Amino acid sequence: MYLQFNKSKGKNGKIYESVLLCKKFRDKETGKPKTEVVLNLSKYGLDNKTITSLKTSINKTKGILVDSEDIKINKTIDIGFVHLLLTIMDRLRITEAIEKTYGPKANIIRLMIIGKIATQGSKLHIYNWIKRNSYISQRLGIDVEALKLDDLYFELGEFSRMQTKIEKKWNVYHRSRHKDIYLYDITSSYFEGTENALSAFGYNRDGKKGKKQITIGLITDSKGFPLKIQVFEGNEVDYKTVNGQLKAIKEQFGAKSIVLVGDRGMRIRLNLEELSESEKQNISYISALSSSEIRALINDKVIQLELFSKDLVEIEDGGIRYILCNNPVLQKEKNQTREALKSRFEIEISSIKSSWDKRHEQNLENIEKIGKGHKNKKLVTAFTEKKLDNFKYRTTKALKKYKVSKFYTVIISNDEFKVDYDLQKYQEEKTLDGKYVIESTVAKEDMDTKQVRGKYKELQNVEHAFRDMKTDKLNIRPIFHINEDQTRGHVFVCMFSYAIVKELETVIYPWLKTYNKKNNCKLSYHDITDELNNIKVSELKMGHKLKKIMIPELNVIQSEMVNIFNIKIEKLMTV
Repeated sequence: MYLQFNKSKGKNGKIYESVLLCKKFRDKETGKPKTEVVLNLSKYGLDNKTITSLKTSINKTKGILVDSEDIKINKTIDIGFVHLLLTIMDRLRITEAIEKTYGPKANIIRLMIIGKIATQGSKLHIYNWIKRNSYISQRLGIDVEALKLDDLYFELGEFSRMQTKIEKKWNVYHRSRHKDIYLYDITSSYFEGTENALSAFGYNRDGKKGKKQITIGLITDSKGFPLKIQVFEGNEVDYKTVNGQLKAIKEQFGAKSIVLVGDRGMRIRLNLEELSESEKQNISYISALSSSEIRALINDKVIQLELFSKDLVEIEDGGIRYILCNNPVLQKEKNQTREALKSRFEIEISSIKSSWDKRHEQNLENIEKIGKGHKNKKLVTAFTEKKLDNFKYRTTKALKKYKVSKFYTVIISNDEFKVDYDLQKYQEEKTLDGKYVIESTVAKEDMDTKQVRGKYKELQNVEHAFRDMKTDKLNIRPIFHINEDQTRGHVFVCMFSYAIVKELETVIYPWLKTYNKKNNCKLSYHDITDELNNIKVSELKMGHKLKKIMIPELNVIQSEMVNIFNIKIEKLMTV
């Protein structure tokens, strides 16, 4: 026997449904199969559950049949992106480096590292995210009910105190990446508040006037992969941090030889001159010269200006290699920028002078009126000191704003407003547009001319790291911490978060380039992370007791990401 479900349409257009209990039999005379209705169940007003139970019993179906009304989704978890972050954390041996040095509370640090990527928010934001996504804590063996916000702040401070030991272990795991070549650069991050012991007013790279800041030094390999990070007071000067970093690389990393790559602001050569012979042994560097240093070499006839017209020229003097480089595109950009700034300054200074001229003419008219016996003895005949100071202030501000102080001299007094333009200095400045000189003490047998230039250009990888850390990949700023150790811990956590982001970018960006070109679209990094985040695990409740964990079908992009990153889907089912 079996159940047969029929639908029929009445004369009034209404649809009638019936459930019939039927059986099949073969006619003895004709041998043809026939159907016999044993019972019309529709007459008994049976509900869906009863009908489903009857069907299960009659058909002896394998498994259990459940009415659709009894199938509910208990919970759905956005697991794909977080699972990938945890996977990469393990692959990069971040987990291992922290667990082996930090101890039993290492998983709280891991939570903060992942949370920083997932939320780009403050510790309070990360804490609330942890509470909303308790399954992550459960996976890491953390009692989310007992976890307090203060636990995160406390562990940040403890984490910073273990930084040297952790970074030493971290370097052991990634020593093969850098091969004794270290890129070093500095940035700053501003504070909301003024109470932090490390905060100070300094050269603000964030363009936030009136905000105190900290200075952050980052050491990476040639690809921008982070190896060491350090927090300095906000008014620390770039070049004063160099020798401390060299010492740390030697002592923490046990480096037998060091090639330090830094920009012109690091003044690496001058820093090395302050070290003893034993201290600077086996240390070489790659850096660049400032415009004034290049002019000094030209004046001393060490290099000649016409040599920049060639593709790449190397000159050695006093044991230092000077590599002369020329970038025509940069030359054009600098020239256009300077011309634009010059034009804008001249418009502004003309406006200031017009204002001075108008007042000066009135002064002269008043002098003439008084000379003719004008009764009003209070007529203004000269600029007040305050008025002259105002004109001088506006002029100085314009000179600085448009960066043309070296080309213009402005004299303002009661009797004159004089603007002198030095054409010769302007032309001299243009001669170095697009030209730069790399200096290095790396032996020629270790790196040829092109390799040295290539290594210097790799500094852009550190700049890229700072952009990721300071913008929408991580949002390290603004900093709200008051405690010094917690501030250092916050930055240290962000370094490991960036290591994971860097690994994601290494895979996603090449894939995006190919995919967008092939499909004529413009997907971004964040589009891919959103797709990963949309890989969900759902817990289905079926009937009274049965539960089933399911993953919805993946789309094309999700499937490709799962394959590229070698994500084990079966591990998602353990949520």
